[in-house]
Amino acid sequence: MSKIFLQRESHTTATRHTSLSVKDADDDQVLVGSDYPLPTRSNGALRLAEGNLFSVGGVNLNSDKLADSGSMYIAIAFASNVYAHIYVDGFCGGDAEGFFYEAAQVSGGTSLTPQRLNRSSSLNSNSASLLNPTVTTAGNLIGSYLLFGGVGKKAIGSDQTSPAYILKPLTTYLFELKNVSGSAQAAEMRLTWYEET
Repeated sequence: MSKIFLQRESHTTATRHTSLSVKDADDDQVLVGSDYPLPTRSNGALRLAEGNLFSVGGVNLNSDKLADSGSMYIAIAFASNVYAHIYVDGFCGGDAEGFFYEAAQVSGGTSLTPQRLNRSSSLNSNSASLLNPTVTTAGNLIGSYLLFGGVGKKAIGSDQTSPAYILKPLTTYLFELKNVSGSAQAAEMRLTWYEET
């Protein structure tokens, strides 16, 4: 393999021809080519490496199952000029329904601390979230989801991941996981997001 190094004289000089280059592990500029392809990462992996990937969630373990017709709620809001790109994961040991609302009104509940998924990062989320708040008004229904748990001996539970949403700042969003299986079940809901300003 041959490595072609570049010496940068000026970032403002106009040129007729351009070639992509990247910094290698030794901090040298290297011309992109077949021997040294352009490095790429998925958006999630990039946000994780930047330290800008956060998560909050709630869980009802087998020792504290979610009652039949019971719901788990997570409310979340983001600061001014913060746009969160968010995914929701839900799990229930039996049939369940998921709901996503915008412009909810809630109070009380347990405050959740966003976990930095990059444990080496010192970035903090610009969000506030509550587990199982009292819901005064659910708000506008944005999406609903089914989680099928199976029947009889094939009842194994299910999980669901939502499509990605970009949330507005200064707006309370409410996520609900409702157990409709006919009996108490273990359940979990997790929100994962990155933030842009």
